[in-house]
Amino acid sequence: METNQKILKKIELNQFDNRIGLKLGLDILKLAKEKNKNIAIQIERLNHIVFSYVDNNLPADKHNWMRRKSNIAKHFEESSLSVKHDLKNGNMTLSETFALDEKDYLAKGGAIPIFVKNAGMVAVITVSGLSDEEDHQIIVEALERNYAQ
Repeated sequence: METNQKILKKIELNQFDNRIGLKLGLDILKLAKEKNKNIAIQIERLNHIVFSYVDNNLPADKHNWMRRKSNIAKHFEESSLSVKHDLKNGNMTLSETFALDEKDYLAKGGAIPIFVKNAGMVAVITVSGLSDEEDHQIIVEALERNYAQ
């Protein structure tokens, strides 16, 4: 895994398939339950959803939030939290600097792309429901617990 200033920019695994996506989604959900947090999780592989869950008591628009965060990770090929910080540090905006419509792109933490070694980006993990820093961190923590290399 590659990190920059303690913000995970991407996940790099030896392999990734739908079953790994399912396990990863369930691992994140288990961690959220341990922390007594309600979250929404989406894992996309090759532009199709392999895992999707929205917990009780979350608003119906969580799918839209996840779609917009995921679009950021796919477009920039790095985590949505690192993009948020890059925009802020560079005094840039999605619309003015990159001509991206904020109806479709959201630079808030919670989406991290998955790369497979020697293959490139193959998937995106997205979490929503907490603060954007916490959305990002729960993915990182689940990875560290279950996929540390």
